[in-house]
Amino acid sequence: MLEEQIIADILKAKKDVGGIDKVFFTACGGSIAAFYPCKFLLESESRKLRRIGYYSANEFVHATPASLDKNSLVIACSHQGTTPETIEAIKLARSKGASTIAFSYAEGSEITKYGDRTIIYEWGPASSEAQQKASKGLRIAIEVLNQLEGWKYYDAAMKGFEALDSVVTRAKEMVRPAARKFAQENALEKLIYTIGSGASFGSAYIEDICILKEMQWIHSSSIHSGEFFHGPLEIADTQTPFLLFLSEGRTRPLDERVLSFLKRYAAKIYTIDVRDLGINVIDDTVSEYFSPLVLTNIVALYNEELAYIRKHPLMTRRYMWKVKY
Repeated sequence: MLEEQIIADILKAKKDVGGIDKVFFTACGGSIAAFYPCKFLLESESRKLRRIGYYSANEFVHATPASLDKNSLVIACSHQGTTPETIEAIKLARSKGASTIAFSYAEGSEITKYGDRTIIYEWGPASSEAQQKASKGLRIAIEVLNQLEGWKYYDAAMKGFEALDSVVTRAKEMVRPAARKFAQENALEKLIYTIGSGASFGSAYIEDICILKEMQWIHSSSIHSGEFFHGPLEIADTQTPFLLFLSEGRTRPLDERVLSFLKRYAAKIYTIDVRDLGINVIDDTVSEYFSPLVLTNIVALYNEELAYIRKHPLMTRRYMWKVKY
């Protein structure tokens, strides 16, 4: 396995200088959000890593963590491989002696020049879910965890990756009617909130900033299920739409609590629940880490339907790639 060998090589190279004791994820937009399950996994499961950092690339450059050094592993992603902020971030990491892994779907792109190792992931309608950005990132994080300190659920996770494509394929067949209904009922909406928790909060965040705001020009905000009752509950009413991601695992009670409240005080409630999508074929010990991989792929159908009915293609932009910023 490529990811297994990459981590083995990095750890071997660092053996004589104290090894790896810190991991930093850095990227922008959807790419940093795709690493959210990785961050959540390492924070939840690691007993030995001194630091797990998760940074928007430009903040990593301008407010560099003091602990960044030769015993750090920096994992950076730029989708097209040309994001200036992320390229500066990985160059900075190398200048501090850190080991680096560059993620991109574009082989030979600029960012790949600065990775000690490179991950080229699949992207697009024909791509395998297990070979996409978030999945490849999670594989790397799992390898770090297992090779540094051992992980008792490693085998279950590997079986999860083997099952992922079939879970998503079946789920896509199930949700098309619900996706079309969501699009029809929200085509004229000016605001849609997304809600999630645990490893799946990244999915709610991606939907908020990358799809609703960037690709559909709809005002939105991603709300953590655990924070909903500490302010955001006051905006619940019968006119405001909520898109709630229900994950599997330890934080599911947070999502269910929000759903129970919304059923009492709201009317436009849309749920994407991994339990309905067949996540149960993945072992319970690791399914929470796979929930966002399923959710992000499934909500993509909602986005396609919304773009179609609004006559607003997902690649439409006003500013991105068109003006200087």
